[in-house]
Amino acid sequence: MEMNSREKSVAEGDSKVPVDEPDTSSFTAFLVSLLSSSEPGKHSNEELSEHHAEMAELASDSGTRENSGKRSLISVGKQSLSRAISKAARFGGYRHQSVDKKVDRVMKNDDPKDLKPIVHELRPIQELKENESHLNLPDISEPSALLSENTRNALYISLPALVRERKWVLLYSTWRHGISLSTLYRRSMLCPGHCLLVVGDKRGAIFGGLVEAPLRPTNKRKYQGTNNTFVFTNISSHPVIFRPTGANRYFTLCSGNFLALGGGSHFALYLDGDLLSGSSSSSETFGNSCLAHSEDFDVKEVELWGFAYASKYEEILALCRREDPGICRW
Repeated sequence: MEMNSREKSVAEGDSKVPVDEPDTSSFTAFLVSLLSSSEPGKHSNEELSEHHAEMAELASDSGTRENSGKRSLISVGKQSLSRAISKAARFGGYRHQSVDKKVDRVMKNDDPKDLKPIVHELRPIQELKENESHLNLPDISEPSALLSENTRNALYISLPALVRERKWVLLYSTWRHGISLSTLYRRSMLCPGHCLLVVGDKRGAIFGGLVEAPLRPTNKRKYQGTNNTFVFTNISSHPVIFRPTGANRYFTLCSGNFLALGGGSHFALYLDGDLLSGSSSSSETFGNSCLAHSEDFDVKEVELWGFAYASKYEEILALCRREDPGICRW
């Protein structure tokens, strides 16, 4: 029986295909050759068996369709292409699964002792680095009776950046200006801005805090200050700085009868009106421990230091010298 024109053209095309190359004379044969060219080393035996079975099925279906001519070449191509895409998706999933298993094996082989958690420890202590142990500190108007060089270095690097380069001016001290809280308040007006309150007790502890001047006494329980304030102590082997925790804004409380820093359940630092005694306890404002050796202490000295621009340094020094000690204007 003679072949029709389509079958004859296919037969003539087949006769022109080289023996050692894949058969691409039809779309179905091309897909079969494409699937058969996959690298068998990358898949499992089960996948390869299924792959060869699919190839045989495709070849069988192709022969049946070409002999019978009941289905068009376009429908055959669509089905073959769908199977090829499905097969490629299964192979791709297998490769991803293999990678995931490999990563899992690596994780399981890791020694648990080597997997150390990263812990961020919250510490109020600011230790001096080796290259900061001898800083070029700004000029100081006169020697301090309380601050050692090491403590002053620690306080200097803890100051806000805007006041670090300013010169230190002694605004008030009990040994020079008399024992008077009202005098301390008044002399804080000589240099508005950040001021450093330093207290020394009779057991040798040095502590205090950064406040903001002028310190204005009020009969109301109204705090003043900003987040730049802090409290400090030297009762350990090195100076310790306690900064605000954010729990509240109870920074500095000025009264005619006392001066207090911090708040919440307790004051971080409390000085009575005659500057002869005080107390210290843990406060919510700074999260500090007791700043002195004991919660209640006897005051030995009190100093208040201001920070002046170089251009106004001599002017503020002149104002400090003109102030008569012990005069109260409140």
